[in-house]
Amino acid sequence: MFDLTAFHAAIQHSKTGLALSGGGLRASLFHIGVLGRLAELDLLRHVDIISTVSGGSIIGAYYYLKIKELLEGRRPDQLQPCKAAYIRLVQEVEIDFLQAVQQNMRMRAFLDRRKNARMFREGYSPTDRMAELYTEYLYAPVQGATGIFLKDLLIKPATLPVPADGIPYKIPTLILNATALNTGNLWQFTGAFVGEEVSSYKRHSIQMPVMPKLYFDSPELMSPQQFSLHLLTLGEAVAASCCVPGLFEPLCLSGLYKTEAGEDIIIRLVDGGVFDNQGLVSLFAEGCTHIICSDASDLLKHVRDPSTRLINAAIRANEIMMDRIRNKILDDLFARPSETYAFFHLGATVSQQTFPDDAPQLLYALSHIRTDLDSFTDQEAYTLMYYGYRLVSEKLQSPAAARADWRFLQIQDVLRDEPQRQVLLRHLGVGSKQLFKVFFLRKPLPYTIVIAALLVPVGTVVFVLSLFPWWVSGLLALGLLSIVAYSQNARINQYIDRVERLRRARRRLARAMTPLGIPTLLGSIGAVVTWVHLSIFDRLFLRYGRVGRRS
Repeated sequence: MFDLTAFHAAIQHSKTGLALSGGGLRASLFHIGVLGRLAELDLLRHVDIISTVSGGSIIGAYYYLKIKELLEGRRPDQLQPCKAAYIRLVQEVEIDFLQAVQQNMRMRAFLDRRKNARMFREGYSPTDRMAELYTEYLYAPVQGATGIFLKDLLIKPATLPVPADGIPYKIPTLILNATALNTGNLWQFTGAFVGEEVSSYKRHSIQMPVMPKLYFDSPELMSPQQFSLHLLTLGEAVAASCCVPGLFEPLCLSGLYKTEAGEDIIIRLVDGGVFDNQGLVSLFAEGCTHIICSDASDLLKHVRDPSTRLINAAIRANEIMMDRIRNKILDDLFARPSETYAFFHLGATVSQQTFPDDAPQLLYALSHIRTDLDSFTDQEAYTLMYYGYRLVSEKLQSPAAARADWRFLQIQDVLRDEPQRQVLLRHLGVGSKQLFKVFFLRKPLPYTIVIAALLVPVGTVVFVLSLFPWWVSGLLALGLLSIVAYSQNARINQYIDRVERLRRARRRLARAMTPLGIPTLLGSIGAVVTWVHLSIFDRLFLRYGRVGRRS
């Protein structure tokens, strides 16, 4: 059995790392439950390094800013660092982070018509837009400003009294992990530097260049490097760490490195999970002797009859490859003495005390919940938090550790009541769907709204078209197809550009439509559709998944 007392004593005098894995907002919410129980066990204030990936970076950066505010003595309530203070911080994260998540950043990215128009052109991608939203809804409210530059991320501790229990606290460092497409190396964002970490996992048959770490305070930096580095924001670093290939365009950094011929090297960064989705490699590289790992990444799932379609086979092959990478990195963790690490992963079995009944169905539903940046209802979020919290409780048994007043514990009342638990299971099952979730909840209101909304425009269009000859309707259809063709984003356009005839046709179409303001029109349409979704259907989905809230 894991000896929590010995582990707690050891990490006070050792280099301790906390790894928060990728897995989208599902992972972020799971990590909150894990952090809550770690705070109760008084483990969080002994962490030296916080290494995060993707969804772990979203919540890890948010939690780190809370720690920064505490240790720099900037909290309005003058809270002092102690066990109770770390519990208070995670309680604030539990409430405030979920409120931000329920703003639906995925859809809110398209709420601004001007930003939409910019995304139709080159030079501004959805990744850039997400970086702005992370800053606006998550990091700026904590920082008390319009955001935070990466160079200002390091904690500058104030002179604070020693905790009453006499156990000192540590000043943690945050490492946000991404992957460099240029070299395939692990890319790190920290408050001290940015650059590549070459780990023992890299074996090159040919010499691969390495983008060396660039320190913000280095006197050797050239003016272009200083300019580019000092403009990097925390939101951009998190966006790079979350940049899932194929869904988001890589985050581009220029002005940092040059070739021997003096040409600028454009660094293109994607999700850190491509290299290491657990965030463990950075902790290994930092020489951490003790590690706590919260792993909410996707596990390879059994498929009874794999698809033979080329795209499906390619996706499945990538899942297998990523699973092998995960297992290799975890093997290195498990090879360490068992008393030097604690590991919690989404999908691990729990006792009936956690899930009284229907445990297999609940675990299946939780492991299949979507991993994107969508809204999460109270039922989804509280169950994920509760599961992470209870998992730590069962792995690190400590009857003496007092339990705080967590909102997510309200889900226990739902789990104990048979009818409510069945509703919860159905709700969590719907949570695996990416789109139109509210329509799968078997509620009549969403369908009624759609039918009522369609009757007016459809009837109007049919009536108007009946007044014109057939060829006019054909021209209108052709115009609509042209708008759709032009509306493709930069990534798809790059594929189209590989075909010479299509490239010439698209460019002629673009030149013809730009003066007509088509991008602005499409941006406005996207903003209206987004507003309708957020105001009606997303709000309904959140209402159907509400759990009684306390003031």
